[in-house]
Amino acid sequence: MAEPEVSLDKALERLESIADKLEDPALDLDEAVRLYEEGLRLYAECAKRLDAADLRITQLADALAKQARERGGGYTGVVERQARHLPL
Repeated sequence: MAEPEVSLDKALERLESIADKLEDPALDLDEAVRLYEEGLRLYAECAKRLDAADLRITQLADALAKQARERGGGYTGVVERQARHLPL
């Protein structure tokens, strides 16, 4: 059975917790390896979700710019400039 999807914020918090634990010199090697593997899985999942969000934002901005061009509005340049500067 698949694990339920964790929110991005929770996954990032868990990654930070793992990084903190891995800095402990008294950490058992087996536990360190287990935490490292979990961290790699979380990192891959977070990166995948962030890439998907980035793609979706780009698609939406492109669609908005296209719509503005088709309407012949003077806002096309503004929309395209704003689309390039959207935060992730």
